[in-house]
Amino acid sequence: MMSAALRFMLLASTLTACGQSSADATTAKGSPTAPAGDFAGDLNALGTEPFWAIKIRTDGLTFSRPGTEDVKIANPGPVIDKDRATWAIADGPTPFKLTLTKGDCSDGMSDRHYTLNAVLVFADKTMYGCADAPAAIAAQPAP
Repeated sequence: MMSAALRFMLLASTLTACGQSSADATTAKGSPTAPAGDFAGDLNALGTEPFWAIKIRTDGLTFSRPGTEDVKIANPGPVIDKDRATWAIADGPTPFKLTLTKGDCSDGMSDRHYTLNAVLVFADKTMYGCADAPAAIAAQPAP
């Protein structure tokens, strides 16, 4: 597996070759980040039947399910491919894979609309939901 330092050096050299400085493509902590508008910033993903939620923050992910304690883990950053971002958590107490894809989404239980579709693979199940920035969700009518 490639170390974080090696990945960073490869990213920096690739961006420099393309005419963009490596400082433009890193966060204050020095880890690679997505370009603005491509899954950058805080996001909340949620699904119903069964209910689940994942808060995506720069410093960590929080996986919530009814009847269980929240699981907080480091944010490894997404793998981004065009209009899709995937967070894969292979280790720890709750391995999962969350994929967000740009596109209109409705949670099916409220009048809220989201800008991202979510697919969560967890415990041999595939669950569906929606995602958006916390501020965009809060600006909509309460469920």
